[in-house]
Amino acid sequence: MKTSWIYWVALALFTALLGSVSKCGGLLKENARLEDNIEVLYSDIKLYKVNESLNAAGINRLYMTKSELERYNADLSQQIKDLNIKLKRVQSVSQTATETQYEIRTLIRDSIIYRVADSATVRDTLQCIDYRDAWLSVEGCENNGLATYNIRSVDTLIQVIHRIPKWFLVFRFGTKAIRQEIMSKNPHSRIVYTEYIEVK
Repeated sequence: MKTSWIYWVALALFTALLGSVSKCGGLLKENARLEDNIEVLYSDIKLYKVNESLNAAGINRLYMTKSELERYNADLSQQIKDLNIKLKRVQSVSQTATETQYEIRTLIRDSIIYRVADSATVRDTLQCIDYRDAWLSVEGCENNGLATYNIRSVDTLIQVIHRIPKWFLVFRFGTKAIRQEIMSKNPHSRIVYTEYIEVK
C-alpha cells in the first residue's frame, strides 16, 4: 500500500517537472522572439545599390502574434481587413515605400492648334514637352500660363525572403534571422521604407 502511494506521488512530481520544463522552454522561445524583435526595431534599414544603378534595401523580420499586429500596427491590420482577409489566415505581411525623383531635361516644342472663337478659326501655339524613357514618361502643354502635364512612372519591386544561418567557427547551423531584401528595378526610384512582419 505504501509503495502504491509513493508511486503516485512520484508520478505527480514527475508530471509537474515535465510541465515546468515545457513551460520554461516556451518562455525561453518567447523571450528569444521578443529579443529578436527589439533588435530589429532598433536597427536601421540597410540601403544599397545593385549594379551601381538599381536601389535595394534589406531588413530583418519582425515576428509578431496576431494580437500584437492588431495592437501595434493598426493601420496595416485595417488594410488587411479591407482586403477581406482574416488576420488569423495571414502568414506574413510586407510593406515598402518608394520615391521617384528624376530631373528631366528636354526641349520645349511649339504645337499649333486651331480653335473657334467668334465664328472664326484662330490659330494658336502651345508650348509642349514630351519625354520618355523605359521607366518615366512626361507629356503636357502650357496654354495661357496654365501648364497641364501627365507624369507616369513604372517600377517593379523584387522581394526576396531568406534566412541568415548561425556560424560557429567555420560551420553554419540553424537560423540566426529571417531577412527580406527588396530591389527596385527603376533606377530613378529610391526605397525609403520597408517592413517585413511574420505572423505567429
